[in-house]
Amino acid sequence: MTAPQLPLARIVPVIAHAIGVFGDEHKASHWLSTPLPLFGGRAPSELLETEDGIRLVEQTLTRIEHNVFS
Repeated sequence: MTAPQLPLARIVPVIAHAIGVFGDEHKASHWLSTPLPLFGGRAPSELLETEDGIRLVEQTLTRIEHNVFS
């Protein structure tokens, strides 16, 4: 049995936010696919499978966007 998928409409805005923060699709894609210590060694894209994960990625993008690193 596979986990239920979130609607694409819920994930697309996160990807658009990443593109806006990093300036282009390549940089956003790289960030989204790179495992990060902040996420327990998981890539941000892996977190897009749950609402809580989406919120965490969005919050992180907003912090990066506003230069809040703590």
